[in-house]
Amino acid sequence: MHDEVTCLLRSRDTLWERIRANETTGLSILKMGVFIMGSSALYGAVLAGWRSPRLALYVAVKFPILLLGTTSLVMLLNWLCAVILGSGMSFRQSVALTYTAMGVACWILLGLIPVTAFFTFGVASDGGTDAARRLTHNCLLLTHIALIGCAGVAGNAALRRGIARIVKPTCNPRRIYWCWLLAFALVGCQLSWILRPFIGSPFFEVRFIRPDALERNFFEFVCREVLPNVLRGG
Repeated sequence: MHDEVTCLLRSRDTLWERIRANETTGLSILKMGVFIMGSSALYGAVLAGWRSPRLALYVAVKFPILLLGTTSLVMLLNWLCAVILGSGMSFRQSVALTYTAMGVACWILLGLIPVTAFFTFGVASDGGTDAARRLTHNCLLLTHIALIGCAGVAGNAALRRGIARIVKPTCNPRRIYWCWLLAFALVGCQLSWILRPFIGSPFFEVRFIRPDALERNFFEFVCREVLPNVLRGG
């Protein structure tokens, strides 16, 4: 019998049945957490490798903190939401589903590491003019956002199917799914803001965390700086 991490690839239906039967254990969830930590650390090293080895090491530490931190903070919110909506889901089932969704995303990221490593170390460069370095940073930023976004879509698709297999027939799984998805987005965006930088701007000193990490928030940044620039046409 395959463990939960392997079932994400080989037999996801079997995994849903284990969770539905409440057969998942603390050890299996711990294994999933270790897998998330290891795979995200590898991807994190590639994520910032173009900037400097020191930032690559920093992000190899921070990216697992981001993913595991988001998952751990969200799982309690997910369970409370499931209880309120009458899903009949236990806390253990909620935790297992939450970690499973992140595990699927990490399998995708793990498979993308060779591609991103070739792109990062074969094309990107921290040298050249300021304009060239800015272009490199922006291209890498957009590329990694797209790849991480694709991994997130895959994880959320698995989450939706898992919820539908586990909740009571009288409960609407779509309502639970959208509540959980909102919790992932809100917590993940804010935690990523606090833990920045990840890509590493060539115009800032390499740091583990920015000195102003707790100033403002992700949503304030988007509303005050990003959206006005977009509406003004840049």
